[in-house]
Amino acid sequence: MLPALEQFAERLKPHLYLWVALAVAIPRLAFVAIAPNRNAYGNAPGLLALAKNMAEGRGYLDEEGNPDSYFNPGYPCLLAGCRLLSGDLLLAVKIAHILLDITTAVVLSWLLLRTSSALTALFFATAFALHPLFIHLGNNVNDEPLLIFFVVTSFVALHQAIDRPVAWRFALAGLLLGLAIFTKSTPIFLPFVVTGVIFLVIRRMKANRVTHWLAYLLASIIVLLPWAYRNYLVFGHFSFSTRGIGTNLWWGSNPRIFATYGKAQRVAANEIELEMVAKGIQPPAENNVFDREHWRLRMAIQQYKELLHQPGFLAKVLFLKATRTLYATEDRPSAHLPLILLQIPTILLATYGMVRLWKRAETRVLAWLLVLYIGYYYGIVTAGMPMVRYFAPAIPLLLAAAAVGLVALLSTMCAIEKTKLLAQP
Repeated sequence: MLPALEQFAERLKPHLYLWVALAVAIPRLAFVAIAPNRNAYGNAPGLLALAKNMAEGRGYLDEEGNPDSYFNPGYPCLLAGCRLLSGDLLLAVKIAHILLDITTAVVLSWLLLRTSSALTALFFATAFALHPLFIHLGNNVNDEPLLIFFVVTSFVALHQAIDRPVAWRFALAGLLLGLAIFTKSTPIFLPFVVTGVIFLVIRRMKANRVTHWLAYLLASIIVLLPWAYRNYLVFGHFSFSTRGIGTNLWWGSNPRIFATYGKAQRVAANEIELEMVAKGIQPPAENNVFDREHWRLRMAIQQYKELLHQPGFLAKVLFLKATRTLYATEDRPSAHLPLILLQIPTILLATYGMVRLWKRAETRVLAWLLVLYIGYYYGIVTAGMPMVRYFAPAIPLLLAAAAVGLVALLSTMCAIEKTKLLAQP
């Protein structure tokens, strides 16, 4: 079977990126056609209000006309641009999501074609095209398609920078990652994690110049400075991001919150807040987003301090998070079995794929980057709310590693069959 698949992939290779684009676009366009009014994601009203106010020249104001600091401005800027083109019609937003997904798939397919094979790129593109999570996200008003685009392109740009070390390549990779943070705060510590680990891993390579990594870090920070300065002028806080870091850690610190749903979840959170007041952690006098996030961060730290003194319960909490990351979306499990059936083999194949990449000297850096990016995002959901949607930026990279693993597994099976045939009299 493997030779036939390889021949098929080679026939598609001259126009591979066109086939990738079609594979990604068709199921997403079909879903938009079936459910054109779908936009029920919880943050949609706030994001659309920001876009409306920006497009009409009133500034970065929320639904009530107040200056906003909760949403990072990357995605609202995209929404504002779509609004200028199409008004209230959300079709332009969904087309933009599809174009972002196509670019994400093409960029990763290009990298897999260079480092592995056309069949590997084809396997990845097929998995990404048909993955229900990305089809679902593309038809809603949410920032994941833009965030995933910036995270993946920063990954590919950094790999190219290490492969052909020039300062401007590192700066480009840092800029793209800075734009990801500009969109959503989850990758805010990723540049420092990647710099620290990769700098040590490849210390004998030419790419280990301090100036290169400084260019990478500075580019990822500089892109955020105008937004941080705006927050200082408007709110008196020089902050890159206020978007839910404290809330995310707080809600993910206790299974009474993250393992319940809807009204029960809110009741549990209120009860634990009262318990924290009894421990001396008082709610803020000012109910602005900065003070509220700081208060929730203090509660999260207190919860994790208590967990560290209960190793058995800590292990249980981490196990609950690991399992829920396979299927949980938002505040409820969604499509349990199908998502679990997708995630478990993907993780197993990706692990095998990263091992195979690490064993080859020419792809070892790629293996390290995959481990760092995927591991970082798993760390995010381990510390905070365990949701597959928060893990979403790492899933295209997981699918890429799984495609490498699948091709390697098929090659191994093919070699075993050949050995058996040769051993027959």
